[in-house]
Amino acid sequence: MTSWLGGHDDEATLLAVRTGLADQLAQLRGDTAQACPGRSAALIEARIGQMITGVGSLAVFGPLDAAEETVVAVAEQFALDVHGIDDALMARLGEHYAPAEQVAIMFRMAFADGFTKLRRVLDVPAAPTPGDATTTAATTTTTGEGA
Repeated sequence: MTSWLGGHDDEATLLAVRTGLADQLAQLRGDTAQACPGRSAALIEARIGQMITGVGSLAVFGPLDAAEETVVAVAEQFALDVHGIDDALMARLGEHYAPAEQVAIMFRMAFADGFTKLRRVLDVPAAPTPGDATTTAATTTTTGEGA
């Protein structure tokens, strides 16, 4: 696949057009994945990718616990309409995660939403990012194409 921008086979080659941008973003994405507890980063990537691309399933994760179900609910609302994330939904998230974890989860949602939309618009597939192997593997398994 080649982007309509030409010559960019994946997200990494597209971002490399801006010198240093790809490395900085890969580091930041890896840091947010590591800061997210449990499988939350992978669930966020998979569900937002599924909602935007229409490809994939959360079935590969098996049963979700209450905390993971809450992360998925927040991710769905984030992708649909961020204004719908109200105090009640954030209180549910707070029942399972410390404030620092909540910030990491929300940051990961912003990355997943933004980069999945960027790749979709530019017709560029995802590229594996250093320090993000768990999320990349789950997303690839879920969608078959790296959302």
